[in-house]
Amino acid sequence: MSSHVYGRRKRQQPPPTHWRSAGATIVDQAHNASMANGQWDEQMPPEFGLFGPGSVTWRVDREIAVLLGSGSRALLLQVAHPKVAAAVADHSRYRSDPLGRLRDTLDAIYGFAFEDKRRVERILEHIHALHTRVRGQTLDGEPYSALDPHLLLWVYSTLIDSSLLAYETFVAPLEQAERERYYAEFRDAGPVWGIPPECFPDSLASLRRWMAHLIENGEVHVTPQGRHVGRYILAPGAWWMPPPAALLMRFVTVWLLPPPLRAGFGYDWGPRRERLTETLAALSRIVVPRLPHLMRDLPLARAADRRVRGVAWQAHAARERRRSGSRDGARRASSARPRDLW
Repeated sequence: MSSHVYGRRKRQQPPPTHWRSAGATIVDQAHNASMANGQWDEQMPPEFGLFGPGSVTWRVDREIAVLLGSGSRALLLQVAHPKVAAAVADHSRYRSDPLGRLRDTLDAIYGFAFEDKRRVERILEHIHALHTRVRGQTLDGEPYSALDPHLLLWVYSTLIDSSLLAYETFVAPLEQAERERYYAEFRDAGPVWGIPPECFPDSLASLRRWMAHLIENGEVHVTPQGRHVGRYILAPGAWWMPPPAALLMRFVTVWLLPPPLRAGFGYDWGPRRERLTETLAALSRIVVPRLPHLMRDLPLARAADRRVRGVAWQAHAARERRRSGSRDGARRASSARPRDLW
């Protein structure tokens, strides 16, 4: 029903039951238009954040299974770089407050993916302010800086690689085009982290080859500092979850590590564990897609959905007001007496 009845405004009614899907289509079309040619559009509503509905980032990173499968793996990959390990050892509070540090890290990572643009700007300003103070030397005397684009690219790449790997391992397979789009979304957002566009490989496959090359040539290897930090990352009390769940997450994290780094962190592996984790992963791919979204989506992702639905609802309400106004104007004109028209 129109929000105007015979020229008098009536209280706005909720959208019809079919509106959610229509609203999702509206915002998806707006987002896809803003992502034309892989470029970020400043006209995209700020409520959409950097990625928004319709992005592969929102599809992949919303899954709790991805957080559990990728979070600690990405952190271990990061500290497997000697310079990152030294920076964390010298400047982080991982010893005194491992849970707090982990919470801050995850807030930054997932806030970057799901918060609105204003909140993302504040997150990035805070991170940049911290990074300007993070500089020093490794135990071998190599200088490091948290503003080094090469180090930033390694850290950023661990997030991309780990999230995609966890999604396909525990949720569902992706098409190659979807993997590349996910990478393109993160690559296009990279400059806000201080990573110049020219630093990025041209495809996800190239990125993964670059990461493998750094491990193979020894630039990325587990130092004593990295091993020490790694023990805190996978410590039972480092994640706010029941001990059995933390143990399972640790088991899965070790499985997903590249074998040279797994050995570098001191974890043994064998065929029996390989079969067990493959069985768990196959079971997860059956169960997770069938769970209700309330059980499988991160709260931050659900909040982003509500924010976007609010944008679509406002657009819906504005259209209804315009339509109602047009109908009321036409009705008044058709019923007006001649003297009212002059």
